[in-house]
Amino acid sequence: MEYSLKTLKNGLRLLLIPRLSTEVVTIMVMFRVGSRQEDVETAGISHVLEHMHYKGTSKRPTGFDIAEFIESIGGEHNAFTGKEYTGYYTKIMPKHLEKGFDFLSDNLLNSKIDPVELEKEKKVIIQEINMYEDLPMEMVGSNFEKVVFGDNALGRDIIGFKESVAATTREKLIEHKEKYYQAKNGVIALAGNFGGYSEEAIADLALRYFTFSDKQVEKTEPIGLNKLAGHLFETKKTEQTHLAVGFQTVSLNHPDFFPLEVLAIILGGSMSSRIFQEVRAKRGLAYSVRTCTASYSESGAIVTQAGVEHDKLYEAVKAIIGEYDKIKEGNVPEVELNKAKEIILGRMLNKLEDSEEVAYHFASDALLATEILTFEELSAIYQKITANDIVDVARKYLVDDKICISVIGPKIDENKLFKLLNRE
Repeated sequence: MEYSLKTLKNGLRLLLIPRLSTEVVTIMVMFRVGSRQEDVETAGISHVLEHMHYKGTSKRPTGFDIAEFIESIGGEHNAFTGKEYTGYYTKIMPKHLEKGFDFLSDNLLNSKIDPVELEKEKKVIIQEINMYEDLPMEMVGSNFEKVVFGDNALGRDIIGFKESVAATTREKLIEHKEKYYQAKNGVIALAGNFGGYSEEAIADLALRYFTFSDKQVEKTEPIGLNKLAGHLFETKKTEQTHLAVGFQTVSLNHPDFFPLEVLAIILGGSMSSRIFQEVRAKRGLAYSVRTCTASYSESGAIVTQAGVEHDKLYEAVKAIIGEYDKIKEGNVPEVELNKAKEIILGRMLNKLEDSEEVAYHFASDALLATEILTFEELSAIYQKITANDIVDVARKYLVDDKICISVIGPKIDENKLFKLLNRE
């Protein structure tokens, strides 16, 4: 897949990924700022700021005006906040490309951040926090990251705390925005059909509409991460007991990142995977069970999550760690390895069909990765991974005395769990 990358005069990077097979174009603006750049007092501020960028500008005074404008030209829009980035995008017909630039730039540069709207939105976000707290399937994953990364910005929830959200002021939001929403800290990616606009014309539009300052952004200090075993057990009345079991791994820029992705697929990344078959198909312990990875610019994790009947918690944990142990023994058949690769490549090809996914991939790589990898380059990397590579990373990272676990349920026998984890 061909793409071009250039840096504009103000330092903002412009990524162009033409896709003539589609009839839409996604314009995405992303900044390297998220919950990772927050402290306890400001936790959640990146997410609050994202919301406030859709509450009115001098040109479109209300949230309704903003939504009505983009919908009137048949467009979609949304935004997202992660641990290390915040992104804004619109997906439109190519003939409205300049209107898309105007829409995004107006929201990002001219938002009023009205104090009255802020107070209302803080209440909305606090209700969002309440919603997540009522979803143990979501919370057990969040708790796992607290365990595996520790009591720091990487281990905290993106959404923050009720107290920190409630304490957010207009002044704090403007300060946060001026610190991180800078040209040199951002990237704009266009993926799809450009409707006849040349690269030069798009670059001119980007420079004209996205007039961010060229101020240098301070580097985020690295976190001293905890690589020891840990646990977080939360006693709560639930219909199922939810668990997450796994290990800290490596950053998305580490060479082991790719074999770890394949390892996760083999273990529990599909319906024919080892843990899915053992926990759901053979034992009938869970409806939802999966293994996945979480990777950031500093560290990562591999984790298996499941929701089970309360009295089946211990059997499920034993089955999961049993599969962790088995793969370290070295038996990874070529058929199984190739199937995992095909699953990854198939999912990548599905993403190629969506200009939003393409824009996200290139923009996030530009912000966080040491290099931008095309889908063809990624495919070549995965194809070179061997069975020995899978066994090597399994033995390197699925280490008994570094296992991490989080559980949410009404009755948790901690001693029984510790005995299972210690293979007693």
